[in-house]
Amino acid sequence: MISKQRYGFIDAVRGIAACSVMLQHSLYESGLLGVRGPYGELPGFIPNWLELGETGVVAFFLVSGFVIPLSLEKTADFRLFWLHRAFRIYPLYLFIYFVTFLLRGGGGIHSVHGFAVNFAAHLFFVQEYLRQIGFVGGSWTLSLEMLWYIAISGLFLVSLNKNAVLLVAVSVIISLLAEIACGFGHHLPMGRLSMLLCCVTGLLCYRHERQDISNNRFFLLLGIMAMTIFANVIVGFKLFPSPHPDAGFFMVLDSWSLAALIFFLPLVKRSWKIWDLAGFKFIGRISYSVYLVHPVILYILTFTTFRGVLLIAITFATTIGIATLTYRYIESPAINLGHTLRVKKPRTAAA
Repeated sequence: MISKQRYGFIDAVRGIAACSVMLQHSLYESGLLGVRGPYGELPGFIPNWLELGETGVVAFFLVSGFVIPLSLEKTADFRLFWLHRAFRIYPLYLFIYFVTFLLRGGGGIHSVHGFAVNFAAHLFFVQEYLRQIGFVGGSWTLSLEMLWYIAISGLFLVSLNKNAVLLVAVSVIISLLAEIACGFGHHLPMGRLSMLLCCVTGLLCYRHERQDISNNRFFLLLGIMAMTIFANVIVGFKLFPSPHPDAGFFMVLDSWSLAALIFFLPLVKRSWKIWDLAGFKFIGRISYSVYLVHPVILYILTFTTFRGVLLIAITFATTIGIATLTYRYIESPAINLGHTLRVKKPRTAAA
């Protein structure tokens, strides 16, 4: 049986990641980062050298790499795993979708067909790729999460989910092909590819925790993944950046390094009592609500005169208050309902 105390540090990482994303987005709206230039650029250390939203998202993917195989193998049932994931993600996600849709007056959608297309795109987290109006802030990360769920559950079906060497080898091969494509002028989203590689990195940590791989093999594979991600960042953001880059090389390097610290320090020092503090556990538990609720709060605050530190303080206080309610009345009941479900298994001939 998995010890809650053994993995209690995960809540701390989730909470820090969610607050990092919320802080960065609040800083953008606060006006504290300076005046934007003619191309929308900002002049300061943040976000040119450090982007806390990027840090939080990368930390989330490292956690996902650790937690999702844990959840899948604990459930030990492909269909039940996906039911649990659906009850975990969709209730709050759809609630935020409809709230934002109403707040924005439909966002320019004036037909049933237009709404149906937009809603279907959101259901599959592909609104960005289909050029649909987005009504859930930060939902692009959920499309990557879904790819990770598909990958790890597919490997589970063919009993390869514990083959860490295979996962690392596939990660390296895909990265090399993507890097070559960038070199030939076909720029690919190297940042998003590397975020998926962060999931593989988190999985390596879980495999090591479960003693499925030895210490020597773990550190070797971890080093290979770190070098592969670093190579992707160099190729995608320094050597062959996109024509209109939205992130610089040093910003990505600094932000991702901080994310690694946020994940690996609690992992290595899980015995520290600080991770057991009620505040860490609480904010980690409501982190998904914080992640989805805060863009709605910031949208509403743009219609007020609040700016500066006051806007940040109001954003944090209001988001945490509402996130507590959405967790209690939307997330938690849905999660509990999902865990009451049981998938009926076919009766065998012997039975």
